[in-house]
Amino acid sequence: MDKRILTFFISVCCFWVSNAQTQYSCNNLYTIKLPSNLELQSSELNTVKRIVQGKSTQTKIRTLSNGIIFQQKGLNADEKSAYSKYCRVIIEYFKEGRNDPVYGRGDQIYVDKEIIDIVHESVKETCDASKTPLMKLFTIQPLTINGFPVLYYSYRRKGWEGKNPPVIVNVYMIYNRYEKVKLTFSYREAEREIWKEAHEYIMKSFSFTKKY
Repeated sequence: MDKRILTFFISVCCFWVSNAQTQYSCNNLYTIKLPSNLELQSSELNTVKRIVQGKSTQTKIRTLSNGIIFQQKGLNADEKSAYSKYCRVIIEYFKEGRNDPVYGRGDQIYVDKEIIDIVHESVKETCDASKTPLMKLFTIQPLTINGFPVLYYSYRRKGWEGKNPPVIVNVYMIYNRYEKVKLTFSYREAEREIWKEAHEYIMKSFSFTKKY
């Protein structure tokens, strides 16, 4: 085979693999797209239905839990190579009372001292409880994802009991008036480039099914 043709073929294959994605919907409440190097963590609480349409895959999830977890691909099959990396996307869903709504589409979140103190205390408690010492709180800021107001914060923590490599944690509190999602995206600091695509998918694709 001509070397130029072979090079082109390899580059096209690599491009397709890096851009492979799956769209997930959970309990018909929200949807999100994630890259192919992540998989849904197996759970007896989840019922999964996959629909393949051409090159795209849709996965419909029914769960008895309020949350689902995605992890680096290969862990479900106990593949040895999967344990050399670390990534988690945890999505927790919460219903808000109709008489006590939160932020809705078009609302602006203002980050003041009270919110900063609440976030800092929450992060410290989370790290203490999981035995992953907090190293540094990076940022607390308002964002928007597909029109939904978001309170975003990120921090660096040590691995379990300080023995494993440092981890970057990104938290997105996504609001939709009568419901909210806490999406936690974490990965080893040294693997930032590997999981960069996942962050882009989160920012571009997450959406609630109903829009208030």
